Amino acid sequence: MLFVLSRLGYYLAGVRFDARPILHYFQFVDPELLKHRLIQSTYYLHVQPPGWNLYTGIALKLFPHSYPIALHIAQLAMGLAICWLIYYLMRVLGVSRWIAFVLAAWFTVSPGVVLFENYMLYEYVVSFLLVAAAAALWRNAARNSLPCLLLFFVLLLALVFVRNMFHLVYALAILASLAYVSKGRRRSILLAGALPLLVILGLYTKNWILFGSFSGSTWLGMNMNTITAHQLTGREARDFVNRGVISQVSLLDPGSPIQLYRPYIHYPARTGIPVLDECVTSNGATNFNCLAFLQVEHAYARDGLALLQCYPLAYFRSFEIAWFTYFLPAGDFPFFDLNRPRIRAIDRFWNVVFFGQFKDASDRKELRRLADQGARTSLVLHTGIFLMIGLPALFIWGVTYLVRGVRRKTLDRRSAILIGFLLFNIAYLTAVANLLSSFENNRYRFPFDAFYVVLLGVALECIKKAQLIRRYRTATAVSGLDAITFPLPSNRSTT
Repeated sequence: MLFVLSRLGYYLAGVRFDARPILHYFQFVDPELLKHRLIQSTYYLHVQPPGWNLYTGIALKLFPHSYPIALHIAQLAMGLAICWLIYYLMRVLGVSRWIAFVLAAWFTVSPGVVLFENYMLYEYVVSFLLVAAAAALWRNAARNSLPCLLLFFVLLLALVFVRNMFHLVYALAILASLAYVSKGRRRSILLAGALPLLVILGLYTKNWILFGSFSGSTWLGMNMNTITAHQLTGREARDFVNRGVISQVSLLDPGSPIQLYRPYIHYPARTGIPVLDECVTSNGATNFNCLAFLQVEHAYARDGLALLQCYPLAYFRSFEIAWFTYFLPAGDFPFFDLNRPRIRAIDRFWNVVFFGQFKDASDRKELRRLADQGARTSLVLHTGIFLMIGLPALFIWGVTYLVRGVRRKTLDRRSAILIGFLLFNIAYLTAVANLLSSFENNRYRFPFDAFYVVLLGVALECIKKAQLIRRYRTATAVSGLDAITFPLPSNRSTT
């Protein structure tokens, strides 16, 4: 009911599903190719894994004129599932009904969640896949259920195919860890994970044969530019070009039209495959999947490595910005220009009260100007101060809780596996986002914000039980009676 009423309220406030990214963002293949050459275009897609465009292309094929409505319904369904699954994960970890209910409801109705739900980019789908995978992992650990185990690995496969942050290494690490802690079921786990792993290897091998890159994405060069050359001042960049450290290519921002790169690359021969040949889509957007951009990406990668070796300060600037934006509230994202202005009052209230963002950070250029002027202390007021303190503290507490629980045997095996999965994803995805990107790191954090909420529920439950124990001991000491006289309240679901 809260989910439905909140969505109705946001709709009345003017929030609408934003499907514009399909027409203009580099994450999407030309919509006309998705409609008429879906299999060919996703097969030859190399700038990112094919799953996201396959999902989008199916919607475009089935609903060519009403795809925004269809995709919005799908996002709403995933939002409702996320709401239920967050509550479910807290309950199976022993969190009381009211704590789980309040936290799940708070997360579900928050402006940042609603903004991502109404934005056609893969963060919301990834969030759903992550919480669904966590629930499937729990069901498998609790019941030794082969279908749940298979579902878990299928969801991991979907994550790898949708978002290039989920690498082959990610899938291998989870498979190896799960096999290690499940000695009695090691054979079943390895067999269940074998087919998804082979599919991932097939994707990587295809890209290696066709594009010379054993990975799910050839976008690393663009990322290298973002975290190195893009952080140089104009004077520094020209100096490094004059010294021959980096090429003229790095003077151009990633995302520039292909015409600006023509003096520095050799235009490849046409293949007859539109997604590889056409560098401009039917909507006038740049197609970074065209083969000409492979040379650009290689140039950016070479220049980025050179700067890492001779001028690491550029990377440290990126690293600082990455952590600053990581702690921004989820809704503070500059591309929410359609819906955020319509709920700005609600969003600012939420960000100030719950996240400690006392000054608005919507204008990123203004933030960079303040940083250049040396106003670094005041910049803290523009990020989420409560998030900056609370998220690391919550993660450290979670690691401590898991280690102590395993050592003292106060945490059962299935709970330990689930909490370990939550912590691993938080650590892995935080490291990937903040080491290899900058500027939009709160967007990269959003898919696993739900895991932070689950950990918060477990922490609050532990605090509540500790307070009950202290009150009980105080009452026992004052009365002088035996402990049996005042039994502690118990939660049947956590016994």
